[in-house]
Amino acid sequence: MATRPTLLPQARGDAATTGMPAPSSVAKRPSAPGPAGTVGVGGSPLATGTSVGHRRRLRPPLGGLVGLALVAILAVAALVGPALVPADPAAQDLTGRLAPPVWAGGDWGRPLGTDHLGRDLLARMVVGARVSLLVGVAATLVAGALGVALGLLAGSTRGWVDRLVTWAADVQLALPFVVVAIAVATTLAPGVDTVVLTLAVTGWVGYARIVRLQARALRAAPFVEAARSVGVGPVRLALRHMLPNLLGPVAVVASQQVAAMVLYEAALSYLGLGVPAGTITWGGMIADGQETLATAWWVSAVPGAALALAVLGGNLLGDWAANVVEGRG
Repeated sequence: MATRPTLLPQARGDAATTGMPAPSSVAKRPSAPGPAGTVGVGGSPLATGTSVGHRRRLRPPLGGLVGLALVAILAVAALVGPALVPADPAAQDLTGRLAPPVWAGGDWGRPLGTDHLGRDLLARMVVGARVSLLVGVAATLVAGALGVALGLLAGSTRGWVDRLVTWAADVQLALPFVVVAIAVATTLAPGVDTVVLTLAVTGWVGYARIVRLQARALRAAPFVEAARSVGVGPVRLALRHMLPNLLGPVAVVASQQVAAMVLYEAALSYLGLGVPAGTITWGGMIADGQETLATAWWVSAVPGAALALAVLGGNLLGDWAANVVEGRG
């Protein structure tokens, strides 16, 4: 009589069935490739979908490239423009006054034309770009430092400090920009530092409101609670643990505010409330050309177009930075 063979149980890694642990060859069976971002054997990622999405967000769109190009042109004109343009921006030539630009029948010796005193517009444009960029960056840094400090103080302490900062922000928002600018300009002597102070006093509110809201949300974060439980002081808690997590939104606001500061500086110079009268600015050039706007439109149109392109470039670059921080690509 034939003996019936004994069927051994399949190795399934079940100790109750086999009486022994599963063979290593079965336990380490490679899994099928999964979608991007899944984890394979040993915890190693099968695909880096997150890094691919991050690289796509960092890749600037067309608007970001245009903004980057415009801002780069402004920076180059401000930094090395006066060295590349040999003409004296203050030299007057009454025999060549109101010369048209090259595309309107002028010559290449003065490609952007001249103003009512015969001064070369190209030379004045590059000098005005330096003033605009200096004031825009300096005012943004001062306003950002003031707003971040007040917003972080209000969001991390609460109580009467929070109410005081909120009240000051509401009062600042209720006051028109021109009123504050006139008050500061009539109190202090005209100069670049006065313009920077005026723009900083009127521009800190945006930083303070954003940082305050973000800091209030971070107060209940697990890492903040853990740091507080081990005895970390409030100053170190705010500067070491909360502030690094607020730099992203602050950088977005700063990138968008530089363009606004350049525009506000031109507005103050146009109104005569900015830098001294002898300083070359785009706003002052626009004001100088308004008397000859009917006969020599380029005197005001050239600095006006440069101002519009600079503000457009800053806004496009700021929008791209906001999309990168928020993860919208």
